[in-house]
Amino acid sequence: MTNLLGSPPLQRAAAPSPDLAATAAPGEAKPFDLLTVDVWDTLLRRRCHPDSVKLHVCRVLLLAHADAIPASMRDSQALLRLRQQAEGELGEQSRQRGLDDEYRHREVYARWLALAQFADLDDDAKTAELLRFLEDAELEQERLVCYADPTIAATLADYPARRTLFLSDFYFPAAAIGDLLALNGLDRLVQDGVVSCDVGLNKRSGRLYSHVHEDMSVVPARHVHIGDSVHADVTAARSLGITGIHYQPGAEHARRQHLAAGFADRSAFLREAADRLRSKPEPAAGDDAAIHAYGCHCSPLLVGFVLDVMERATAARADRLHFFTREGEFFLEIYRRLAARNVLGVPVPEAGLLQVSRLATFAASLGAFSPDKLMRIWSQYSVQSIGALLASLGMAPRELAEAAARFGLQLDDPIRYPWQDARVLAFIGDCAVRKAAESHIERRREELLAYLADAGVWPHSAHMHIVDIGWRGTIQDNLAHLLPQTQVHGYYLGLSRYLNRQPANTVKSAYGPNLNETDGDSGLLDFVAPIEMLCNSAGGSVREYRLGADRVEVVRQVDPDENAVFNACARHFQAGVLDSIPLWADFLRTHAYTATDLRPLALERWREIIDRPPAFLARAYFRLKHNETFGVGAFEDKRAMLSTRDLLLGFVSSRRRDVVNRFLARMGWIPGMLARPDIGGAFRGVLRVYLWGRSAKQRMARRADGRPPGAVG
Repeated sequence: MTNLLGSPPLQRAAAPSPDLAATAAPGEAKPFDLLTVDVWDTLLRRRCHPDSVKLHVCRVLLLAHADAIPASMRDSQALLRLRQQAEGELGEQSRQRGLDDEYRHREVYARWLALAQFADLDDDAKTAELLRFLEDAELEQERLVCYADPTIAATLADYPARRTLFLSDFYFPAAAIGDLLALNGLDRLVQDGVVSCDVGLNKRSGRLYSHVHEDMSVVPARHVHIGDSVHADVTAARSLGITGIHYQPGAEHARRQHLAAGFADRSAFLREAADRLRSKPEPAAGDDAAIHAYGCHCSPLLVGFVLDVMERATAARADRLHFFTREGEFFLEIYRRLAARNVLGVPVPEAGLLQVSRLATFAASLGAFSPDKLMRIWSQYSVQSIGALLASLGMAPRELAEAAARFGLQLDDPIRYPWQDARVLAFIGDCAVRKAAESHIERRREELLAYLADAGVWPHSAHMHIVDIGWRGTIQDNLAHLLPQTQVHGYYLGLSRYLNRQPANTVKSAYGPNLNETDGDSGLLDFVAPIEMLCNSAGGSVREYRLGADRVEVVRQVDPDENAVFNACARHFQAGVLDSIPLWADFLRTHAYTATDLRPLALERWREIIDRPPAFLARAYFRLKHNETFGVGAFEDKRAMLSTRDLLLGFVSSRRRDVVNRFLARMGWIPGMLARPDIGGAFRGVLRVYLWGRSAKQRMARRADGRPPGAVG
């Protein structure tokens, strides 16, 4: 008989070895004719629950062939239940044929795929290729997670025998078991054996023992068997007259029980892994160590997001991922480190950095200088000066100052609803102004297209997959307008409600909240600037592209004050996240966790950052100068501060109240303001009362409007 992987048949035992018999000294126990050893949890152990291996295969199937599986079944746990159903059905069929409830791995795969309503199973060649793919994935995972039991060799030495074999109830054949044993150096103890799926009989029934006795011409009294299962390895063996030895070393058995409990409650097991990263540095270690530890603690958020990107892009068969500057530089490093550790167990798309910004891409995407095209920026900035508009286009505002003045416009005067202002419309419609603006737009378009071509993105590209932090995906929109023949897929940490009509060639998804689909977790997007700060880079923001003789130069604006905050805080936070990746990559791959599994913990960490920030994070944020050149036309200085007097006047004066509210909106993070270590207790107390009063008024306004508290306006 030849087994499934082509191993030779088990060789019948020869006559008792004379040299073995000769070595038995007078008075010593005579060696057994046969020693058989169980494999799993005896010779070999796993660093995970056995079903985690199967769960990994479910994930691999989804990553490689999601489009062939009905949408209702695109879930690893659902697929695992179908696999267990397939195993049960095949076992029952085997029993009805007079054998034990045994099955072979490829039989399981075939039945499993049929239960999952997998497409194209009528193509024999494709089905055979798919079965080999699943076999390779499962065996690769077994190789990853298995290790040699640390004390089995010493135990086997106590039971000398003329021949030693492994004996296992398993659905992979003997050749596969032999390879795993050799991988872990156990082939010096045992080289050959019998597996239940090869003969249709198992240890649980005792029939596999009888099969071996007949095949090997061994009597039960001369047979000793060692294994971990009380029933299959001890009770069933002893019922046949075999010397059954129960093997259950304390430390390894406790580890096995812990893994079983972890598989039963995977959420708790995940949190336990996260707790291993919660190191608390000594106070004397200073802020750098504390921020690094905080990065480790918050790593589920960033690792989960990038893992989600990796899973989605792999399932979509993306050729390449383009990570957008600036936050994408950090995300790209996480991606590369996870990919280097093969966290998914399948090939993932290549990834690179695309140096873009709203400022560098908006003008190029317009096509014309007209009010309807400019509504894409005015929908976001309903109050804007002519100077800020021109700066957002990448133009030098002073060059058109005289033209603006002819229509009664000063460059720095804010204008509410510019699209309704007759002066603005006249300025935009002026022939000289339009000619200058559209010449600039065309030049920016040529420069951006040239840069994209250098990055491997062409106007005729069918698909483009991009990664950015969020929050509405306007850079993706700009590229979609620029490349109308390209389907642009965007992957984001979070998405706020779109303010503009979405181009038909865009698809967007978010790991966190997506307010275009649901209001769930909407509060996480109330204050996004702290998340941006933590994920920022020191490379500056892209301003424009310049065509050179043989390449396109990317011009970036670097602000020393902004980078001072990066070096004081974000750099150490990011180092903590990156240093956590070896633990996460191993844990996620070994135990077959997905980004979806990680998401509840990830969003908890997000909420902690926003609502309960440590003092060092608030201190860093309120030293920040935030680049708001696009839209506002300048850097936003978070270092500004109200006086307690100004805050108190906000209680009694509507004009002062408007000043306070604008200040709080400009600061962008109220919980961070309350956590600032540099403000006095009196100011903090007054601010809390002011915020409570403002919230109460908002609730009353909602009730008067007929909406329940908390309803979205």
